[in-house]
Amino acid sequence: MPPNARRLLIAALMAGTCACARHPVARDGDALALLRVEAVRPAMPVGRAARVEGAAATGLRLDVMPDGARVFVDGRAMGLARQLGALLPLAPGVHQVSVRLEGHATWRAEVMVGDRPEPIQVTLTASP
Repeated sequence: MPPNARRLLIAALMAGTCACARHPVARDGDALALLRVEAVRPAMPVGRAARVEGAAATGLRLDVMPDGARVFVDGRAMGLARQLGALLPLAPGVHQVSVRLEGHATWRAEVMVGDRPEPIQVTLTASP
């Protein structure tokens, strides 16, 4: 690195315009070493970490027996109960939910989803 560029880098570091400025430097070589470390391991932005932790998942926690039943929300097929996982993400509000399996009575309900996951237990009974 040319000497003028080094001086510019050191001035930027000392002025606090770079992420490396939080580490005190005594020589040009120290500043370059810190710059290389920051380039290899960039820190995660604080704002992004806060958004990930603050994001609350909401929806339905379905426990369906038998687990081969199909789940429908607001008339849309969501898939088999066993494939939906622990949480079926839904926007807050009222949703029409039905669970169907051939040879069993269909289960239907109007479910209010709030700011927390709503637990739902469904056991389908065999139809006569």
